[in-house]
Amino acid sequence: MNKLQFVSITSSDKLLLPGLLYTPKQATKKAAIWLHGMGDTGIFYSPPRINALGDSLAAKNIALLTFNNRGAHNAKSLRIDDESLPEDERHYQGGTYYEKIADCVHDIDGAVDFLRKQGFSTLYLLGHSTGANKICAYHVRAKQNPFTKYVLASPGDDSGDYYANLGKKKFWQALKQAEQLISTHKPLHTMPMYSGMYPFSAQAAFDILDPDGAYNTFPYYEESVERIGHKQLFKEYRTFDRPTMVIFGEKDEFVITDGGSAAAADMLKKYLPTGTQASSTFKLVRGADHSFHDHEIEFAETVASWLAS
Repeated sequence: MNKLQFVSITSSDKLLLPGLLYTPKQATKKAAIWLHGMGDTGIFYSPPRINALGDSLAAKNIALLTFNNRGAHNAKSLRIDDESLPEDERHYQGGTYYEKIADCVHDIDGAVDFLRKQGFSTLYLLGHSTGANKICAYHVRAKQNPFTKYVLASPGDDSGDYYANLGKKKFWQALKQAEQLISTHKPLHTMPMYSGMYPFSAQAAFDILDPDGAYNTFPYYEESVERIGHKQLFKEYRTFDRPTMVIFGEKDEFVITDGGSAAAADMLKKYLPTGTQASSTFKLVRGADHSFHDHEIEFAETVASWLAS
């Protein structure tokens, strides 16, 4: 059986983040980092999937580091590990309702630093849902990218989904409201209920809705239905230069408005750079939903086998 430890990660901007480290019985230099999705999909709320992934990776002699990043929980006060600050200033407002996706670089860099201090040198980056968007955000912003492979699990189109669900008028009104709050120095102000973005803060709402922003990395809606922004479609993803696995549940409920999982996978095949396609793979887990409920073992074994290949 693999070894399991509770650990603490310090992001590069000094936030303390709790995590779990699964290590195989046999010594290894290989480790994967798991990035969870929005809100209460943090690592301590998906034990079947996390345990299956930890066990499957350990069977391939790969360690797993999974941690609650700054977007875990809907709203969470995080501690800043900085003794130069007064005690009453060592708190950071985290959680999905306050997160800006580009800040994931600090969390991922902190996880990399932790693993390197543990002696791991071959690293893989895995992200589920919003975690997949974060891989894109990290890929184009990292000063030094140490990862040899990526896994995008259930990558979603939040900007497009909100546009489809809120409707054109309400979508643009919400985006404008968020922008106005930010411009008047109220980025953490909660969006009004009638906006359709309650209880997100202005900065998080703007981040998610802005079709030209860092969050909009998988614009299935814009590719399949209509353009809503000016940003190049799949701008970050089309720069990928390392082997990538894209894996969806066949019945992913968050890509229904975009034609379903197979259609989303086809779009990603289209935009993956030619030089990366031969070393990459696309998988559908039959009968599985967005979170791979009741299919956790199949999901984990598929990912682990590909990483070890």
